[in-house]
Amino acid sequence: MPIIERARSQKDLEDAYRFWYRVYVQEMSRHRDDPLTDHAAQKLRDPIATSGCLLLARNSGGTIIGTVLNTPTTEPIGKYEAFYGLDKLSSSQRRRSTITTKLMVAPRYRGTKLPMQLAKAAYARTLETAMLYDFIDCNDHLVGFFERLGYRTHRGKIHHPDYGHVNSMYIALEDAVHLYNVRSPIYPMLVEHQENQRVYA
Repeated sequence: MPIIERARSQKDLEDAYRFWYRVYVQEMSRHRDDPLTDHAAQKLRDPIATSGCLLLARNSGGTIIGTVLNTPTTEPIGKYEAFYGLDKLSSSQRRRSTITTKLMVAPRYRGTKLPMQLAKAAYARTLETAMLYDFIDCNDHLVGFFERLGYRTHRGKIHHPDYGHVNSMYIALEDAVHLYNVRSPIYPMLVEHQENQRVYA
């Protein structure tokens, strides 16, 4: 059973950088000319990894087999700012919005429950921090996965500086009606969260 925990040390970050290099650069042939790619050390860095919540999934041997990175939009997010149209949000919306990126798993785990487990772990974290919206982008073959979670089209097809045309999506994290209607697997998590808020209010 994979263990999903938050990255808390420089070693955790370095392990994630090496994992991203293996998946993005070696497997997918992306980020080859990215200034953040260190081919000598076989690492792919991301500046927002140190300001956001980076969750790591490890197998029983301690090897990283999956990641997901969630970052508040009030933090410096570089290229994601205009990419997601976050500059058009109001200040109150910005305070309660996040972006999610680096949701990926090792090849042998892509037909398992791990991607959904990582998505659920990231969702639980956003509920704990009282966020209302989350923004992502994904390739065509992953649209169904995110729609099942409760994401909807945001800006449609947009041009990603590294991946070409991708789909811009968002989720209203506490839209219980929509999550219920699409039978989202995170709907029960929202119900439990709201019940706990009423109990401890």
